[in-house]
Amino acid sequence: MKHDLRSSLVETPTKPAKASKGQLIGESDGKAIYHSQRPDLVIQEFTSEGGKKSSRAKDLSALRNEISSYLFGYIEGFHIPTHFVSKLSATSMVVKRTDSIPMTMRIYNTCSGSLMKRLGLRDRTPLDFPIIEHFFNAGKRPPTWMNEYHMYALNIVTPEELKQMNRLASKVNAVLRGLCDRRKFFVADLQLAFVRFKDQILIGDELSPVTCHFIDLSGEGKRDEDRYSPEQDNAVDMFSELYHRLRVKA
Repeated sequence: MKHDLRSSLVETPTKPAKASKGQLIGESDGKAIYHSQRPDLVIQEFTSEGGKKSSRAKDLSALRNEISSYLFGYIEGFHIPTHFVSKLSATSMVVKRTDSIPMTMRIYNTCSGSLMKRLGLRDRTPLDFPIIEHFFNAGKRPPTWMNEYHMYALNIVTPEELKQMNRLASKVNAVLRGLCDRRKFFVADLQLAFVRFKDQILIGDELSPVTCHFIDLSGEGKRDEDRYSPEQDNAVDMFSELYHRLRVKA
């Protein structure tokens, strides 16, 4: 079913946050970060990869913002701390000014993608227990797998911080799976970024089909693996459908 994108851009309730966009701080992964007049807040604006300015690129940016705003607000209802403050505009949100942790955490609920290749499996195998992996973000180089010895030796995180991050990752995964199960989705895997804010560990970046692999289970016994991939030609319609289905009360 095709949804009206424009109707989705006015439905998400926002918490008031008095912040206006200032000078650009930096850009990466389809997002630009700007100063605000508040020292504790910045503006995270979703942009298109490669600076594309087509209507499709703008709509995808808006939907990434909508879905992320909704999911951040949803997991905060389960006492999961995030950098999200409020949705500011169609393509931007107000977030806390944080210090990034150069690490990405990936949680797999099924053996798929790169994990399947590394383990030498030919079939997408459902997992009885989620697999959590940690990757070092080394600037523009591809993320590199690492273990806790790397983290401690390079002073990336402390043992206590790693325990906290693993607990948060497990909780985010459980909460999103519960939300999606009731709406006939399956979260095959997700990617989480963590940040520090006043000595507290928060979930950062975004929660959208760019970082979460959603599988549609609404078909008759069929799993649509790539329905919500941002690479699809009809990604705008699919993102819009995902957003509306996530918001349905079940």
